[in-house]
Amino acid sequence: MRTVRVLALAIGILLVVTLCASCSPGDALSGAAQPTAGEAAVGGSGGANADGAEVTAAEQSDDREGGESAGRGDESPDDQSGNTQPQNNGSAAETQSPAQQSPTGAPYAAPEITPDGASGNPADDTPDDTQDDTPGNTPDITSEITPIPTPTPTPTPTPEPAAPTSAPAQQPGNEPIVLTIRGDGAVGETSWTLSMLQSMSDGYREYKYSTTNNWPNFGYASANGISVPYLLRQAGVTDDAAAFILTAADGYYTAVTREQMFGVRYAYANHDRNGSSGESAVEPVIAWEWGEDGVARPEKLRFFIGQRGPMEVNTSAFIRDIVSIEAVTTSRGSWDAPGASVADGSEVPFGTEMSLLHDNMDIVRIYYTLDGTEPDYNSAVYNPSTSFFQPHLITPIFLAGDVTIKALAAGIGRDPSPVVTFSYTVGEPE
Repeated sequence: MRTVRVLALAIGILLVVTLCASCSPGDALSGAAQPTAGEAAVGGSGGANADGAEVTAAEQSDDREGGESAGRGDESPDDQSGNTQPQNNGSAAETQSPAQQSPTGAPYAAPEITPDGASGNPADDTPDDTQDDTPGNTPDITSEITPIPTPTPTPTPTPEPAAPTSAPAQQPGNEPIVLTIRGDGAVGETSWTLSMLQSMSDGYREYKYSTTNNWPNFGYASANGISVPYLLRQAGVTDDAAAFILTAADGYYTAVTREQMFGVRYAYANHDRNGSSGESAVEPVIAWEWGEDGVARPEKLRFFIGQRGPMEVNTSAFIRDIVSIEAVTTSRGSWDAPGASVADGSEVPFGTEMSLLHDNMDIVRIYYTLDGTEPDYNSAVYNPSTSFFQPHLITPIFLAGDVTIKALAAGIGRDPSPVVTFSYTVGEPE
């Protein structure tokens, strides 16, 4: 290649000398300043673009920088943080300009155009003893560019379909525990699965409980399950157990005294706001079938308890999803006795209104009499509703004559209060 260049240069000089000898000095000077198109193609100060138009070295540099800038992707002009990361965060092939991608999409570096029109590799301008400079055997520089082979895509293996899963078989060996009895009032800890509870035929009960809530509404609940007193005896609950803490899966709990758990309680066959009748004794149960519409259906375990009187609120103790019973030997004590708005033994005018008072008015029910007899769970109820449901149902007692009022407070979770007496001397009506 260098030999060819030297011969071409010598021939060119010889032609210039010959021409200069046959023309005037001005013509020779003018001719030397006008290189031919061929000489422009190999001149030292410029180069050619793809269309054969002349471009300067500075323009070539601008083209290269422009190509590199295009490869970075768009930069947001609104970014005031100095962050120059491209908005396109894809792969290199996605952020390159089309001129920088191979036909297959694989990126490669385009050959750089140097001032002498040769390859952009600086090593091409140094002597190379291994290069064949023999005329007629000039290598084609395009043949030296080895195209990057198109990568063969690796097939993505098709995942095997997941094996269908099923719930574990409900067998005695792996059936979950549904109820546990523990505490210092029991002999150790005893647990049961649902099938174990259902197998205790001696303790199985089916009841239709009468129910009263805080509104008050009156209704019924059907429940099929295991007698809790029977179950406590099976767990070895001792006579020292004074109360039982019933806890649900979500942490909600209620307490029942020993007397409330083992004492006589009732369900009323005829139960509404006009009165109740047809009572029958029922035990507390933990039911796996229950319903409040007269039909017992399979459900999570729920605790049910009867009533000592038709106005006693029992629905607050119906614990859903019960999981444990703790038998404790510590007594929960009794409810405080009711108070009165008028002091006991007072002389009051005719028509005085006296209110019964309690710190837990929304939890307990106050049963009272006006004839001096002992109140019980069938006596009149001073607070049939709560202060947050129907407070207008809580009305004072109108004193129309000498009277002795006896009252007690009762509710699930503690023993009833002592009976308290309030006596009044009432004046004549005006």
